[in-house]
Amino acid sequence: MQNILVCQTGGWIGDMVLLTPALRALKRAYPESNLTLLLRPLVADLMETHPYVDTCIVDTKSQGRYRSLIGLIRQIHRDAFDAAVVLHPTSFRNALLPFLARVPIRVGTTVNGRGRLLTASCKDDTSVHEVHRYLRVLQLLDIDTGADALEFWHTDTDRRTIQVFLDVEDVSSTDRLIALNLGTTWRTKRWDIANFTEVIQQIAHLAPDVRIVLTGSSKELALAEALPTSLPIINLIGKTSILQLGALLERCEVCLTCDSGPMHIAAAVGTPTVALFGPTSPVRHKPHGTGHTIIEKPVECRPCYKRTCYHKDAPHLCMTEISTAEVVQALEIKLHQQVHAA
Repeated sequence: MQNILVCQTGGWIGDMVLLTPALRALKRAYPESNLTLLLRPLVADLMETHPYVDTCIVDTKSQGRYRSLIGLIRQIHRDAFDAAVVLHPTSFRNALLPFLARVPIRVGTTVNGRGRLLTASCKDDTSVHEVHRYLRVLQLLDIDTGADALEFWHTDTDRRTIQVFLDVEDVSSTDRLIALNLGTTWRTKRWDIANFTEVIQQIAHLAPDVRIVLTGSSKELALAEALPTSLPIINLIGKTSILQLGALLERCEVCLTCDSGPMHIAAAVGTPTVALFGPTSPVRHKPHGTGHTIIEKPVECRPCYKRTCYHKDAPHLCMTEISTAEVVQALEIKLHQQVHAA
């Protein structure tokens, strides 16, 4: 196969990071192929520099649902793909496009009735990590899926830029750093800002030689503004690109985060995380790899995968039950492990 289309129009950064083992396996199986990724605008800039992606088709839907569908069908048909690998876990549209464009080989899962649009399919499995949920589909093409390690594709230029940011804050190349990622895309996955405040205060007291860096996009600036101004933090929220964020997280000894894109980036660059889980399941979404600590509570209604909590009597209980004491303890253990590993 010389021309392969991968369909994954999930709009989140974390999805793209977790997609990498599948893209790598495809490219290794067909090293001379042109691998095109169908994606959404939010992740287009990131994936255009991906080491295993040759071309991107951006599904903007800017012309309306119907006209955009017709335009994409014509483009996919014109590009004469040999195969389409539908890796979006649930989208019917992702399977419909290559079917109507008459791509001869089409593989994916049968979820949402997509099986009739595919030439080969398998049942979906939500009891495995998302990395393996993607890799299972490639087995339909008899591709070796044994290598499941994550990667991130930041460069030495990104690393130098981060050090420039840190130089401004009087952070040397040998100073110890913790990353705190305050935000998530869903309100239900967030931990209260007062809890982050208490963790920062305790870590500053318990490990005064460790500098605390806030990470995130400009959308999280309001969260940082809610922190007391007296806290000893370095605020880099909104100041880094996604690739520079990878370089920053690589520089840190540990990352405290809720279920988020930066959590997956931290795992991809090899930084241990302390990850707080509420409405989503760590079985599917935990930081991939070893050395991470998951903190979750056995609340009856989770995982619910809802962006709005409907429990009026005890809203966001799955997150409010997580105490600052256990988070601080987990961070202390990670910092101690890093000292002994150095």
